[in-house]
Amino acid sequence: MASQINHKSDDPVHSRVPPPSDHRRRHSFWEWLQGEFHLRPPDDDEPQDWWLASTAVPLVAAATGPLANVMSIVALVMPWRSHIFFDQKDSLGNPLQVGFSDPRWCIALNATSLALGLLGNAFLLCNFTRIIRYIIALPASIICWTASMALLVAATVALHVFASPIAPNELYSQAYWSAVIAAILYFILSVILIINMLGYLLGHYPQYFALTDGQRTLILQTLSFVIWLLIGAVIFSRVIDISFADALYFSDVTILTVGFGDIAPINAVGRGILFPYAVMGIIMLGLVVGSIHQFAKDLQYDNVIRKHIERKRLATIRRATTLENSRSGPAENGAHTSDSDETAQIGYRPHYSREHPIRSSISSWTQGLAGRSKLMLMKEEKDRFDAMRAIQNETIIFRRTYNLMLSIVIFGIVWTCGAVVFWQLEEDLSYFDALYFGFCSLITVGYGDFSPTTNAAKPFFVVWSLIAVPTMTTLISEMSDTIVAWFKNATDKVADWTVLPQSSKYKAFLQRLPVIYSALERRAEKKRVAQGFPVGDLEPGQRQDDGADSSRRPRPLEDLARDSSPSRQDLAQQLAFAIRRTAKHALARRPKHYSYEEWVEFTRLIRFTDNSPEGVVVDEDEFGVLNWDWIGETSPMLASQTEPEWILDRLCESLVRYVDGQSRRQPSDQDEKPLSVTNGNEDVEEPTLKKERDIRFDD
Repeated sequence: MASQINHKSDDPVHSRVPPPSDHRRRHSFWEWLQGEFHLRPPDDDEPQDWWLASTAVPLVAAATGPLANVMSIVALVMPWRSHIFFDQKDSLGNPLQVGFSDPRWCIALNATSLALGLLGNAFLLCNFTRIIRYIIALPASIICWTASMALLVAATVALHVFASPIAPNELYSQAYWSAVIAAILYFILSVILIINMLGYLLGHYPQYFALTDGQRTLILQTLSFVIWLLIGAVIFSRVIDISFADALYFSDVTILTVGFGDIAPINAVGRGILFPYAVMGIIMLGLVVGSIHQFAKDLQYDNVIRKHIERKRLATIRRATTLENSRSGPAENGAHTSDSDETAQIGYRPHYSREHPIRSSISSWTQGLAGRSKLMLMKEEKDRFDAMRAIQNETIIFRRTYNLMLSIVIFGIVWTCGAVVFWQLEEDLSYFDALYFGFCSLITVGYGDFSPTTNAAKPFFVVWSLIAVPTMTTLISEMSDTIVAWFKNATDKVADWTVLPQSSKYKAFLQRLPVIYSALERRAEKKRVAQGFPVGDLEPGQRQDDGADSSRRPRPLEDLARDSSPSRQDLAQQLAFAIRRTAKHALARRPKHYSYEEWVEFTRLIRFTDNSPEGVVVDEDEFGVLNWDWIGETSPMLASQTEPEWILDRLCESLVRYVDGQSRRQPSDQDEKPLSVTNGNEDVEEPTLKKERDIRFDD
């Protein structure tokens, strides 16, 4: 029986499967295509990824598109071939080059390519301003720039095949190599926009460019800068009597403050025009470079630094959860657990401070009051605070190091790759000399011993320099945040101990030597007695100016835990002083970081106005934030604001909450006190605020 079954299964008549029809194949492919593509609507606010394609690519395209158009304009307004006369010199002292006309088909292809390139740039700008929908404008830009690239490639290849210049008296002009560079730029633009379009089709982000005001400003600044280059090329080509390509090169070298000296204005008109042109160009260049640097910082912070913080935070939470579970295991089996064992070690500890383990409970101390002392809860919260502060401090080091290393890598790529190109394009130039020339150009020294001389090198230098100089500027800025800052701090420390000594430094050092410090204190006290000055504690109501710094020192947790709950009126007074103090800190140049003890005081001022029922903990109410977790997503250390700004917002919310609560309270409430008392027939206003020195919330 089994053999019969096997025989039937091997029978070609029974095993033959009819091939799928073309209609079914097309239907299956369409279903697969629909399954792969996930088109998100414009108003989609779901999380986005592919941040490089969604944010950086559009800005790069918007900044590079006008530059490609400039190269196309140079390719159109000048002949692609030149006849060189070695026995004659031009106004710059170089062998005279005279261009001769190109074939009509070449000019037609060139003009069509320029028109399509401008049209593609216009579609991209309309996409940014949302005049035209993303799904229409972006494919139009891709098609236009791809067609421009194809036409330029066809024109350059056809000219090289059918009408190439005859050496040695003929050669390709700067316009021909500008067309080659424009074709390369159009190709790069098309590819990166295709990547952006692919990210949208795969559902990584919605169909629009979410640009900030700074990014839109960068686009306008880049466009204005390119137009300014063209204006300079038109003016100086007439005034100095040079070609349009040489005038563009001269304008670029002038604005970038390189100044090789190979081209210079030779008459009073050119020198006079140079004054306003150079000043305006340098200002515009500074604006563009500043916007590029700010955009790069924002992009890195939003997509690299914040993700780094999130990874560290989640790792800390996972370790805390694991240790909390391992701690709760014996407790469930009846094991005795003391107060000191009520905490779990949080896993995040920076590599430079592993001596003291960080402990914390997983839940906020405001949500776990049962069975724990106030001091114990404060210590647990402080451990969570210290864990997040350690993450914050290490992130600062990571951000500075990451930005510096990335800038060095990009600078190295631009420098070395540019040197390779100049090495190939320039005659009698070694690679080391090309590196030397590129470095002098990047730091805008411009000795003039080396400069672009060939028709291929000058257009490439224009494009390369516009990319390289902002890269160098960004590197210098990052070095100022790291290496220069380290050097400045080291210099300040040396100055504090030598040239500009500070008594506080010596005092802090001597405090580490109790015997010597006590002897010096006794000696200073004897001097004060001999001079007739009082020693010891001040009388109540007196102010000690010399100890102002010590009076502002945060109170330890033990004192905060033993502190009796003040009245609502006292807390309201402290709230007013805290708002004034944090407002000053928010306006300070350097952002202030508060200690945990200071945060405890601020937290009490924020939460004392909470009108929630007793035993109910809410994260926020109609007025603002009330509770947070130090290593949670709502941590103040993860906010985009500085700590004084964040606290100032919460204190103002608490003030509004307090006023609202006071307006709703009944007159019979014991905590409600009249603002005035009656003295006979006169109303005497009762003071509502005490002196700040009487408030225990220290400045």
